[in-house]
Amino acid sequence: MNRTEKTQGSTISNPISSDRWLTGVTMGFLLAVLIFFMLYPVYDICKLSFYRGKVLTLEHYISYFTNPRMFRSLTNSLIVSSVTTVITTILAFFFAYGLTRTTIRGKGVFYTISTLPLIAPSIIQGLALILLFGKNGLITRYLFHTDWNIYGATGIIVAECLYCFPNALFILYTTLSAVDTRLDEAAQSLGASSLKTFYKVTLPSAKYGIASAAALVFNLTITDFGVPVVIGGNYSVLATEIYQQVIGMQRFNLGATISVILLIPSVAAFLLNYYLTKKSYALISGQARPFLQPSRPFKKWAFTLYCWIPCIFILIVFTTVFLGSFVKVWPYDFSLTLKHYDFPSLGGIAPVWTKFWASILKGEWQSIIAYKYAPIWNSLWVSILVAIGGASLTLITGYIVEKKKPRGEQFLYTLSVLPAAIPGIVMGLGYILAFNKPYFFIYGTFWIVIINIIICNFTLGVLSSIANLKQIDKSIEEAAVSLGADPIITFTRVVFPLTKTAFLSNMTFFFMRSMTTISAVIFLVSAKVKLAAIEIVFLDIDGRTASANAMCTIIILIVVGMLVAMRLITGKTALKGMSAT
Repeated sequence: MNRTEKTQGSTISNPISSDRWLTGVTMGFLLAVLIFFMLYPVYDICKLSFYRGKVLTLEHYISYFTNPRMFRSLTNSLIVSSVTTVITTILAFFFAYGLTRTTIRGKGVFYTISTLPLIAPSIIQGLALILLFGKNGLITRYLFHTDWNIYGATGIIVAECLYCFPNALFILYTTLSAVDTRLDEAAQSLGASSLKTFYKVTLPSAKYGIASAAALVFNLTITDFGVPVVIGGNYSVLATEIYQQVIGMQRFNLGATISVILLIPSVAAFLLNYYLTKKSYALISGQARPFLQPSRPFKKWAFTLYCWIPCIFILIVFTTVFLGSFVKVWPYDFSLTLKHYDFPSLGGIAPVWTKFWASILKGEWQSIIAYKYAPIWNSLWVSILVAIGGASLTLITGYIVEKKKPRGEQFLYTLSVLPAAIPGIVMGLGYILAFNKPYFFIYGTFWIVIINIIICNFTLGVLSSIANLKQIDKSIEEAAVSLGADPIITFTRVVFPLTKTAFLSNMTFFFMRSMTTISAVIFLVSAKVKLAAIEIVFLDIDGRTASANAMCTIIILIVVGMLVAMRLITGKTALKGMSAT
């Protein structure tokens, strides 16, 4: 072998060895992050629930199951979750059917309105229902003068149906869009009626998608904290019982025990959803045709009316909360005011922002840092860091899993999708138990909040990145390597530009989740660590419902601003990208 051949051989081998080394180090780092910040907190919860000191015991579980009041939280959670699952899945299925299998007008408007609950904290549904049907509700007290109110199981079910509706719709919309419509045409050409075609062809072809949507709704409902804490009243569920035991009674052992109990149905629903999703993909035809024959006039009018019903309810929710933040005394004095935006915890929202920008102009950086503890400002910069960090980590994880496929990549993938099975409130409690130690400097700071939000929403970011990376031909990377590019240059100059749109969509998703999440961070806030979404809960508990509406309105406006910026940069909405995932 001459010198030229040796040089060429070393040039090729060096990038390959460097690539393997860098892939191994990166994978090790990602595994360490997921094990330390996901499995370790869950392990601490399980350990506390089964141990009393150093003695293994079932005492905490016996205490829970033998206490009728506490045990009722489990049965209540199963009841409201089951009812919500049935109602939401049925409503979302026919809504998705109208968007995908009919030729009604205004599909884009219907789809956009149906996704609005995603841009606000889940608590917004509860706030709106209280303003309309609460003890001093516009409809119950002001219009009908009745003592009935919506607090309890009814309020939780209605609010959760509105909150979970877009999540179920995403799955069902994707399923019905992907199933080949020629099956329906073939059945009708053989003489089957429209109704018989629906029951014999459409439903069976979408059965796994329907079951997957149902499993997701059940999981979202049974793990949600925002809605029950606001509108649940005395109707205890697992999530609120955990909060009551930990914060109200300082009984961490029982809080951990209930968390483990909550993990069981949550993990079961996640595994079922994962299995059904795989089955659903197997039924999708790669030759599915999007063409639809014009629907009959009656069918068009019927589905147009049907699609408007949930859209109107969603619009009423947002309009009610928005108006509730501007009127003096709901529902007795509807004169407009801005006093509810003068938050007691902020000392007035307008003065804070006025002084903040004045400090920037004057270069008074210490004043800027002092004002960062305002909940809205905190949520904004925390969400920016979560968006950058979450999108980056999930893109790298997806790249390792999908493109590099090193030894153990399946384990990394399993850990990456596992956060979807762990309720946010359980993860938050786990962070208290695991990191409330002097040598963990992140505890009691905003960094633990940032890490918690990234880990809790890791799954969708990874799945979105993998779905996008599947579309990139491997030969593109091979060409870059053959031209002498090292792994870092290949990733930054070849792979990343091709995934930039998906990366920005993930950034928007993480930003949106960070601004609106409640369950995951409810245990991590303190006098110094305040977040806008959590302030909504505290304001409502303090009886300042109008101020809670104002805080919720500001969060919505910030998220909408981010979505508009995303649309201007990429030309498409982040919500569309999420539904595709």
